Amino acid sequence: MPLFNTKSFLRQEQYFALQKLKVDGEILDVGGSKKSGYLELIGGNHTVVVGNIDPSYGIDIVFDAEKTWPFANGRFDCVLFINLMEHLFDYHTALREAHRVLKPGGKIVGVVPFMFPVHGSPSDYFRFTSFALDRILKNANFHHPIVEELGTGSFSVIYHTLIGFVRWNWLVRPLIWLSRKCDGFLIFLKKNNKMSSKLMPLGYYFEATK
Repeated sequence: MPLFNTKSFLRQEQYFALQKLKVDGEILDVGGSKKSGYLELIGGNHTVVVGNIDPSYGIDIVFDAEKTWPFANGRFDCVLFINLMEHLFDYHTALREAHRVLKPGGKIVGVVPFMFPVHGSPSDYFRFTSFALDRILKNANFHHPIVEELGTGSFSVIYHTLIGFVRWNWLVRPLIWLSRKCDGFLIFLKKNNKMSSKLMPLGYYFEATK
């Protein structure tokens, strides 16, 4: 499996998931940045509007995702929540606004961390399980939610916990490869073990339809 230029196992898993996404039309990237590497991974014929509360990220428009968004109803074909929801104390408002600005049949697509250290940007409030994401999306009137684990289990979590000690980029490839193999061996020994990706994911990918 190819590796992206990042030490983060979770970010690599997120990028693999986003590579499978195809969108035709207009995308709204909420809380994103034009400097992010994931936008170029998304397939399809589309344009992207990037919005963030912090203009220093390199964006198209400044707005607060926890308040009313400055867009007309039914404008976008896809709304992205990439590593966003854990930073929104009032994520319910953001989901309602995402639903409002999506066209009928449009998609909300996002990723969130789970087994991951507390981090800024600007504040870190929540961790969501797959059960929570499924229910939250349905309560926001989205349909057919899909939630997938990112990361393969306890060895992946250990790697990510110690990532700050990985000083040399050449170590990233073998360490992530070893983590995958060790987690795969645990699943081979017992498919539903308590250290598998189902119970110890680094994060989740989710999507749902308006």
